[in-house]
Formats: sequence, C-alpha cells, structure tokens
Amino acid sequence: MRRRSSSSRSGGWAAGLSAAPRWTEVAGKPRWGFHGEHPLRTVKPGRPVVQLPSVAWRVAAIGTLAVALFAIIFFRLWFLQILSGTQYIAQANDNRLRTVKVVAPRGSILDRNGTVLVDNRPGLAIGIRPMDVPVGELRPLVKRLAAVVHVPASKLRAQLVQHTGRTMAELDAHVGAGGFDLVVLQEDANRAAVSYVLEHQMSFPGVEIQKSYLRDYPLGDLAAHVLGYTGEISPDQLKMTRYTGYAAGDVIGQLGVENTYDRWLRGRDGSLRVEVDAMGKPKRTVAGGRLPQPGDNLMLTLDAKVQRAAQDALLYGINLAHGQGFRSADAGAAVVMDVHSGAILAMASYPTYDPKVWVGGISTKAMKYFNEPSANQPLLNRADQGTYPVGSTFKAIDSVAALEEGVITPGTTFTCTGSYRPPHVLGNALWKDWSYPAGHETIDLTTALAESCDVYFYNVGYAFYGRKGTELEDWAKRLGLGHPTGLDIPGEYAGVVPTPDWLKRTFTNPVDKIWKPGNSINLAIGQGYLLATPLQMAVAYAAIANDGAIVQPHLGAKIVAADGKLVYKLTPA
Repeated sequence: MRRRSSSSRSGGWAAGLSAAPRWTEVAGKPRWGFHGEHPLRTVKPGRPVVQLPSVAWRVAAIGTLAVALFAIIFFRLWFLQILSGTQYIAQANDNRLRTVKVVAPRGSILDRNGTVLVDNRPGLAIGIRPMDVPVGELRPLVKRLAAVVHVPASKLRAQLVQHTGRTMAELDAHVGAGGFDLVVLQEDANRAAVSYVLEHQMSFPGVEIQKSYLRDYPLGDLAAHVLGYTGEISPDQLKMTRYTGYAAGDVIGQLGVENTYDRWLRGRDGSLRVEVDAMGKPKRTVAGGRLPQPGDNLMLTLDAKVQRAAQDALLYGINLAHGQGFRSADAGAAVVMDVHSGAILAMASYPTYDPKVWVGGISTKAMKYFNEPSANQPLLNRADQGTYPVGSTFKAIDSVAALEEGVITPGTTFTCTGSYRPPHVLGNALWKDWSYPAGHETIDLTTALAESCDVYFYNVGYAFYGRKGTELEDWAKRLGLGHPTGLDIPGEYAGVVPTPDWLKRTFTNPVDKIWKPGNSINLAIGQGYLLATPLQMAVAYAAIANDGAIVQPHLGAKIVAADGKLVYKLTPA
C-alpha cells in the first residue's frame, strides 16, 4: 500500500478539494475517494457512480420547506384570529360569564272566597356545581356535606347522577357538560347548615347557597288531599309528553290540584348573567338576564269554612263510633257538592296529614310513618279513591232503575216479615232484614225508602234477575257508578258495578262465573261485589235531585293573576 508523507497532508487536502476523485488501493482492494484521504464509500469496480446533491440544491430544499411551514403557521393564525375570532371570544365569555337560574315563585291557591289555602315562603337551598369542584374531590366533598345537612351521602350522590345524567366518575373528572348547572341537594336547608357551609367555604368548593320559594300552608291540614303537594320532577315524568321542556331538578305539582293546574301555577323561571373569577366565584351581575314571571293564582270551588266543618264532622263521627264500641270505625270521607253545577264545596278524608311534610322533600322518617299499617293510609283520599260496598244508599238508585224500567210503580207493595226467601231457589238461602225478626209489614216504595226496608228491595232485585238482563247495572253506571267521574285531580278510582260479563272476566272457578239470583238480590241493597266511592254516590244523588242531569264534579274555578284579574275561567272537561 502506498502512503503519502505527513509533510504533504496539508497541501494534499487543499489540492484534494479541487482535484477529481480517483481509484486507490488499500490492502489490495480498490476504494473510491480523494487521493490521500479516507474514502467516502466503497463500490464494486465497474458500477456507475451516484453523484451527491449539490450544496445549493440542499439549501433550496430547506428554504422551500421553511417557507411552507411559515405559510401554514401564518394561515392558522389568520384563521384563528380573523375567521374564528368571534367564536373564540364567545367561548371565552362563556368561561367568564355564568347563567344562574332564578326560580319563579309559584302561584297561590285560594278558596272560592279568596281565603289563602297555599302560599309561598322564602327559603334557602344548598347545592353543588360539579364543575367548580376540583378534580378527584367530588366524593369527599359529598361526604362532608352529607354530615352537615344530615342526609345520607348515597342519597346526595344519587341526586347528582339523576340531575346531571352523568356518573359520579364522569362528574368527578369533569367529563361532559352535565356538571355546569347547580344541582340542588336540599331545598329547605336549616340556618345551622347554611351558616356552617358559609363559614367553611374553603372546605366546600363548588357548594352554593341559593334563595328559593317554598310552599306554605297557613290553614294546616285543611283540604290536604285536594291540594296535593309539590316535588322534584322524576326521570319517568321527564319522558312524558306533558313535561316537554322541563329539566331535571324542576319542582312540579305531584298530586291534587297542584298537579292538575301546574302549568298555570309554576310560572316561568328567570336567569342572571354573573361574571366569575378564575376560581368560579361570582364577581358581579352583568346585563343579559331575564326576570322571572310569577305563576298565576288558582281559585277553587272549595269553601274553607265548609271544608273545616266537614273535617270536624268526620272526626266527631269516628269518636262517637268509638264511644259506642265500634273500634274498627277509624276512617271516613265526606263530599259536599252543588247538585246543579258539580262544584265541590268540601272534600274531606280521614285520616289526613299535614302537607308541610313534603316541603323541601319528605324525610325518610315521615315516609316510613305513612307506610305503617297503624297509620291507616293517611295519603289515601278516601273521597275519590276509597271504594266501598255502599249498602242502603244504593236503594235510591235501585228505585230509579225499577221505576224507569217498569219493574214497580210508586204504589207497588211487598210484605216484610223480617226475612226473604226467593221463590224457585234451591236450598235454604235466607236473606234477613236489618230489623230481623220484626219486619216492616206491608209497605209501598215511599215507606220502604223511609224505613230502609231490605226485604222490599230483595223483591225488587229478584224481579230484575227474572228479566235476564242488566237493567239495574246499566242504571247504576248511567248515574255515575263503575267509572271515574272525571274529577280534576289525579288518582280517582272507578269502583265496580258487577255484571254477568264481569263475573266471567274476574273469576276462574266455573261456578263463580255464573250470575245467580243471590247476585241480583245483594246488588239491590248495595252489597255483594258492588264498590263505589263517596264522590260517585254524591254524583248519583245529585242526578236524582236535579231531575236526572249528571253533573261533572270539579274543584278548579278560575285562574287569576296576582292583581286579581281573570286569566282563564275553568270549565269541567
């Protein structure tokens, strides 16, 4: 191998920059490169040499790439600042400004004379705005708050999930938009809980105190079953067409007239635009909100004085029965209705309850009490939901049917010996009169009604059986039994008017499916399978009192504004 002397390397390097490359041999192997320097690469003899890019071309490529990158960056800046500037300004304002719902006060409920039955009182609510809770701190925060408001943490977590539609994990991680709204966890918070939260705000990030309106009942339990109560809308109710536009957390009427006339009573919520700091704390109110519109007032057909008299009379009657040894007489109902218009002046049910237990959400203790057998179902409105064998009160309906169908005349007489054995009936079946064994002798219809003679109507019932039809049953339905009356509060029961077809649908035993003489005889005195509500009997008797006209019972009279002006006159459906 040939080597150049060290003294010639400097000159050889300079010369090599301008000299053409050539073949050299190193250890007997050909190599391509500048003479006297380390080779650039090796090739096999005879292979074409690939020329490397020139420096100028490389500089041009890098420059082009740099210009392209600067162009892309410039276009992006122009797009963000010019084309999308308005959008991002709006988003920045959304982060800086927050919309706070202002609940509209619910309308009052009045009796026919303007006496206030339901009003509003101010209250304080405690809630959590999940987005303002630091990530990972929601569960510990709920646990601390539960100890302050004396509500199980599991219940508060369930409320958060229900109102936002997000899981606790999603809320805790600020996933989705469900955490922007305030979730009210306790509507009627006591001052001790409110004061504690306000004094320890650093321990309760995201917890807010909100002013609210709560229902107030100045006359206590008066007409509790008629008035009903309010409560938060449920997930199932949100799916109903009637509640389109409502949101989780909205308070609606759940029962009674609060439910039926909710659309007028609830009003329209307003809103405030509040500027917040970087920590989400309110700084000031800005323009852009909407004032709440209070709900209209509902005037009922009830008379508060008549209602109180009805409730007192029920309690007096029950106490009187207890004094006479009838200890099982522990419930009752009363209805006072205008027979010409169907307007309800009083509707009482005993036992009753104080509707204020529902204000702010009913407690577990109160609900447990209501479900105790010893409480005797105080939430049941026995006036339109209690169905009973109506007994001798059915004899007036029996008389109407028999007269209209020609079964009897006013002068038709039957002899009452104190008991009745129908003809052509096998066995020893015997129906006794309430006066057994005395009886009422031979009497006509007027006397039979006056003395409530069972035997007279046993004969009428057996006569209907012999006609092999449903004339008596049809007249009972025509006068308002066997179907809801259409009262303007939810939950009314239909009752039962038994017929041969009803027996076939109801029973499985072939013998029980057969309509027998005893079915007609029992029906004639309001016994057997016949069931009706006190309200249905009031409608039936009203028809008898006003020449057969069937009235529509109703509680709503009119909707009036806060200034007393008529908004809408309610008419029975």
